[in-house]
Amino acid sequence: MSSGIQSLLKAEKEAAELINEARKYRTERLKAAKVDAQSEIDDYKKLKENELLKYEQEHAGLNETIEKEADTEVESELVTIKKNYESKQKQVISLLVDAVTKPSPELHINA
Repeated sequence: MSSGIQSLLKAEKEAAELINEARKYRTERLKAAKVDAQSEIDDYKKLKENELLKYEQEHAGLNETIEKEADTEVESELVTIKKNYESKQKQVISLLVDAVTKPSPELHINA
């Protein structure tokens, strides 16, 4: 009877050792998987950063071109406005002077 108990205790001890080894193996595998996943994440992150830099470099000149076009358009509009000012300045001044110095009295519509 003692040998039966001894064999049960031995089997229980071996089972406990197997369970501990399985837990250690699982823990090691989880750590390895975590390290692998982190390296894949870092590689993907580097890839996307490189793609972003490439995209920014390709489109960097686009903003400068648009700014130059806008500046030339603004300059041409300013020239047109100045020409209109020069040509109509005397007419507006004479119209204002006439309106002030030669009033024409009229009844208001509501009067």
